[in-house]
Amino acid sequence: MILFAFLFGYVTLVIELVFFHVPSVANTSNFFVKNKNYPKVESALIQTIYRWPFIKKIMVLLIPTILVNSYFLFSFFYFYPMADSFQIFKPAYGLQLLGVLFVLLGRGITFGSMLYIRKENKQKNDSFKLHTKGIFKYSRNPGLDGMFLFFIGFGLIFPTYISWIGLIGYFIYMLFRVRIEEEFLKELFKQEYTDYCLKTKRFLLF
Repeated sequence: MILFAFLFGYVTLVIELVFFHVPSVANTSNFFVKNKNYPKVESALIQTIYRWPFIKKIMVLLIPTILVNSYFLFSFFYFYPMADSFQIFKPAYGLQLLGVLFVLLGRGITFGSMLYIRKENKQKNDSFKLHTKGIFKYSRNPGLDGMFLFFIGFGLIFPTYISWIGLIGYFIYMLFRVRIEEEFLKELFKQEYTDYCLKTKRFLLF
C-alpha cells in the first residue's frame, strides 16, 4: 500500500515535470536569465527581484529551490533500514492509511490540473492563458493544493522532524513564488484576473 503510494506519487511527478511543463515567470532560472518569450511586465516586485545582486539571487532564489528539490526526495529515506529511529512517533495503521489517501489524492489533483491546462492550452512557446474553469473555479493554484496534500500524506506515513519542518518551509517558499506569479498575472490579464481573484480563493481552503 505504502509502496504503491510512493510509486504512484513519484512516477506521476516525473511524468509531469518531463512532459507537462507549464511556464511560470516565477521560475528561478528566469531571474538569472530572462526568458525572451515571456511578456514584459512592469511589476515593482518582479523588477526589484530582477535587479537583485547575483549573490542575493543565489541566497533567496537558488538555494531554497535546491532545498525544495531535495525535500522532494526525502520521502525515499522511508526505505532506509534504520529509518524508524528517525520518526517522531510510530504512526498507527489508520494514520498511515490516511497518509496514503492524501498522497494519492494530492497527486491526482496536481496531475489532473496539469492535464487540464494542457488540454485547454498547448502552451507553445511559453504562451500564457488564464484558466478559470474546471478545478480552477475552486482554487487559483490547484497544483500546489495537490502538492501540499502530497507532502502532508508522506508526513503522516513517515513522521519525522524533517518531514514537517520541510513542509512548513515548502509552504512559505511557494507562497513567495505564488506572489510573484500573481503580480505577473495581474499585469498580463488586468481586470479579468482581478475579477477572478475576487471569486476564487488562492488555495482550496483559503
